[in-house]
Amino acid sequence: MCLLVGNNAVVEKKKLASQFQQKGFGERSEGEFVLDLYEALYLLEKKKLKVKDKKAKIFSKKKFLIYSEKKIKNFYLKFQVYKDLREKGFCTKTGFKFGFDFRVYPRGKKPGQAHSKWVVNAVSQNEKVNMIGLSRMVRLSGNIRTKMLMAVVDSENDVNYYAVERITP
Repeated sequence: MCLLVGNNAVVEKKKLASQFQQKGFGERSEGEFVLDLYEALYLLEKKKLKVKDKKAKIFSKKKFLIYSEKKIKNFYLKFQVYKDLREKGFCTKTGFKFGFDFRVYPRGKKPGQAHSKWVVNAVSQNEKVNMIGLSRMVRLSGNIRTKMLMAVVDSENDVNYYAVERITP
């Protein structure tokens, strides 16, 4: 069981928190173990977790999605990318403070064990990408020694990844 607070879900049981941490989910923050909204929904879908609000009301998947969409723009689209990466065996964390949707670690590695391998931005197949913004993202990914991927989600929620890199002649 975990308690939804803002953009995080606080895991209440230490044993459960320890299990999640071993699998690369969540992080310790101010003495508590917290999951981001993507991690919480993923674990909710896998029936590994139940989420409640401050009034002890349990969230259904649908209600959790509605809540998350209010907190994070294009949450469901980004969740499709998160879920795809997780199911391919990658430890995936949010990358907001780096200017990206996600940062992805090599298979079998977690934060602290290795440097992130990729930074990922999720877009819809219908979304137009600004070249100036794309150029900034590529430079930023180079500055933090990662490769930049664009994750394009199509109308059937399939995800295709495109590596974008800077080439200097």
